[in-house]
Amino acid sequence: MSSHLAPVAPERPPSERQTRILDAAERVFARAGFHAATMQDVASEAGMSPGNLYRYFASKDAIIAGMAERDRTLIAADFADLDPAKGSVLDQLETLGRKHLVEEPREKSVICMQIWAEAARNPQMAQMCAAIDGTVVGGLGYAIAGAKASGELPANLDDARFLQAVFMMADGFFCRRATDPSFDPAMAAETLFRAMRGLAQVLVLPSGQGATP
Repeated sequence: MSSHLAPVAPERPPSERQTRILDAAERVFARAGFHAATMQDVASEAGMSPGNLYRYFASKDAIIAGMAERDRTLIAADFADLDPAKGSVLDQLETLGRKHLVEEPREKSVICMQIWAEAARNPQMAQMCAAIDGTVVGGLGYAIAGAKASGELPANLDDARFLQAVFMMADGFFCRRATDPSFDPAMAAETLFRAMRGLAQVLVLPSGQGATP
């Protein structure tokens, strides 16, 4: 794959105690929301005293930042594991997508919606979202370059429009899953990935324009 599109490297994962706190915070925030939840609620859910909790996270904002960075690190690790030697890049991307869109609990989508809502008014939250988006863009760009090089994707694929379409579909998936209790993520994933593969064949550069270098 093209080295100039190398994905963002994953950072060191959180410690076991931090992971316990972040898991507890996700459950609390999904139930009560960021603003209604308290540090006491998170401490109780994690089975520790508030004083012990503050040793690891100084505030709810710090916990949210930890959640976002954990997600970014996991996503980076998944993209780093993509390898054309393992077979179809699109198949690998679909497996990765199902992991994050379908196999994760619905609460993850609810948390995602809350983070996006906060990002609309909170510059720090917006930066966290941008960091995750940057990791996804880097990983997808790297995968697309490999698939184009192998002939799996058209050499004249319009990368920018294809990435934009994939992002919009994935965002809509998260929104629908978070807000519609009857939403069937497995069935919706079939539609999403079939659409992704179709778009990869038609979102090409206009005639006369060269392939993306």
